[in-house]
Amino acid sequence: MSKDMLGSVVRAAVGVPQKRLDLLAKIASRFAGDNPEGDAWHTHLRRIEDDGLPDTKLPVPEKPKPDPTIIELGEVEVNYDETIAEKLDGITDSKRIGWRTDWATDEKFPDVRKGKRRFKASAINFGRLMSDEGKGSIAEWCANNKKIRATPKEGIDLAKVSLRPKLDNVMPLALAGQFFVDQYGHRDALCFDRGGDERHLSRVWLGPSGLWDGRWWFLVLEELPSAA
Repeated sequence: MSKDMLGSVVRAAVGVPQKRLDLLAKIASRFAGDNPEGDAWHTHLRRIEDDGLPDTKLPVPEKPKPDPTIIELGEVEVNYDETIAEKLDGITDSKRIGWRTDWATDEKFPDVRKGKRRFKASAINFGRLMSDEGKGSIAEWCANNKKIRATPKEGIDLAKVSLRPKLDNVMPLALAGQFFVDQYGHRDALCFDRGGDERHLSRVWLGPSGLWDGRWWFLVLEELPSAA
């Protein structure tokens, strides 16, 4: 080693804080002599010098999502043998369903299931922007919690036995278990909302983003065992 190089090493060592001198001494001892271990240490430290230190920042933990608000709505029996038209024709009390969109048809929302089934019904609200499908979505939450999103037939039968003001506090209430998808890929679902003294059966368009804002409630069901 030349005197100039040795002088540079000594001058650099003088400026090393006390707490790091023990490690510096160990590294210097590794480099002493012409041996494979010294070569390996030289190669390793040279790589760090060239590439920089690895990123040692700890990942920022994701804030836990707040639990959704869940309102129990009781049990409901759904008759799948009735068409949507038949169900709506049988409801004349506007506090059950008053105005109804002309989109509420079996052509737009076909359901081939037959017979009757009983469900435990709930309304859920996430209070924030939510994806309809995918990771962290409403669909994923339902799957993880053994719930299914209600379809129009199921929602109509619940409304039939739920005279206002019941359901008033869970509006707008989406029946997001079934969508009508047009030729352009636009997705529409039915929903309940308030209109004066009436309960309306309306439709909602889910935009291309597939996101629901935090004001929406969703009617979800849990199927109950059939009666013996």
